[in-house]
Amino acid sequence: MSAITDSTVPRVSVVVPTHNRPALLREALASIAAQTCTDWEVVVVDDGSTPPIDAAALEAVVNGRLRLVRHDQPRGVAAARNSGFAAARGELIAQLDDDDRLAPEALSAATLALRNADVAFIGVDAFGNESDEVNLRQRSATRRTLRLASARAGDDECVITFDGRLFAALLLGVPAAFQHPVFRRTALDAVSPMCNDHWPESAWALEAAARGLRCVLVDRPLYQWRRDGQSYFSQAALASRMHEHDVEMKRALFERLQPVLQAEHRRLLGRALGNALFDRCWATQGVAPGFWRDFLRSLRLAPRAGHLALLLRRLRAD
Repeated sequence: MSAITDSTVPRVSVVVPTHNRPALLREALASIAAQTCTDWEVVVVDDGSTPPIDAAALEAVVNGRLRLVRHDQPRGVAAARNSGFAAARGELIAQLDDDDRLAPEALSAATLALRNADVAFIGVDAFGNESDEVNLRQRSATRRTLRLASARAGDDECVITFDGRLFAALLLGVPAAFQHPVFRRTALDAVSPMCNDHWPESAWALEAAARGLRCVLVDRPLYQWRRDGQSYFSQAALASRMHEHDVEMKRALFERLQPVLQAEHRRLLGRALGNALFDRCWATQGVAPGFWRDFLRSLRLAPRAGHLALLLRRLRAD
């Protein structure tokens, strides 16, 4: 790890996992260097890049305010984030993917929002070949989440506050605006480490809401999200894994959070898992391994009329 020469602890640490994308990484870091908030450090986690990241080249981009953590072998984005969180020194921790950018006022706005909160989610603005479609879809998803969560504007009308209904709203889908949190270091003691790469950002947001952390949304386009053909909606091979990842995320949350959830939230999470299992059974035409196990658990957790149609489809296939 390369150490920052200034011994002063920064207010904000920006964690950036990376793997084999040096040009995009430099662009991401340049957006950090351009922040109106100047009290920051950047923690780059090199997740087994070949060749390894050149620390000297990156330090020039961020004026020496770099901490570099290396994984000798790729361990995935969740493990890379965890390593970055552990190395971060700031009171507040932000995140940036190596192919994305932060708007110049992103850290300043998040820092202000965290005066009375534990977690500040920040609005997303997509750029790239798919940006128009993605922005329409994500803005619609965010509006739905705000409506279902009965969100309300705070003293700053761009800062949206929530009560206990955020968890139930996010169970129906975690928009991109809720996948890029800036949070107080103390949140790391409340929310489990990211444990796999099946939508770890969505799982983090759900667990933060479930555990009662004070969450806000800075409803401004501060996180610039590159969309150039890498989403589930643009690659068939990725789309085929969407249901699998949804099941695994909700199964892990169900097992991890049952002891701490109120009865109503426990029921809602069980229903969400049941619906995810049903969707996977339906998407695989009812012939995937483990169909009957998933079908029966889905029926128990979230019974619906569609189970009869799925059963008939499977019987005809047999």
